Amino acid sequence: MSRKPAVDATDEYLGRTDSMEFGVVPNFSAELIDAPVTMEGVDLEAFMNEPVMVTVLSGGKDHEAVYVPVSVNGITQMFKRDTPMVVKRKYVERLARAKETGYDQTVDDRLGERMNTLHNRHSLRYPFQVNRDDNPRGAAWMRSILAGR
Repeated sequence: MSRKPAVDATDEYLGRTDSMEFGVVPNFSAELIDAPVTMEGVDLEAFMNEPVMVTVLSGGKDHEAVYVPVSVNGITQMFKRDTPMVVKRKYVERLARAKETGYDQTVDDRLGERMNTLHNRHSLRYPFQVNRDDNPRGAAWMRSILAGR
């Protein structure tokens, strides 16, 4: 019987997606992200070193690497795609912060100088899901990391 993932990062909010127009200064106002897990010092260190089971999903791209290298403080953890692994939370944070931003372009000559609008969209560089996180604050922490920039 398969178990539902604790957090499927591919279905989570990845941050605000604003539109930009050529010739118009974009609004770079900060987005307020709810941070339900706030820790410092020893508590944060212990939290970041807790074991978490994750699966880095295959992106379906041709010639993608079988292993995904993730480094924290000079130590590299290799994730084999589509294989559940138990790793320290600090490596999962790096996966969650590895995002790509793509742009879609809308061109409408009828709008004159404002004819060209760019719409950005975010995606995870390495899609993953958290299969098991025994800390009750883990899912809320993961959602706040995914929503940040």
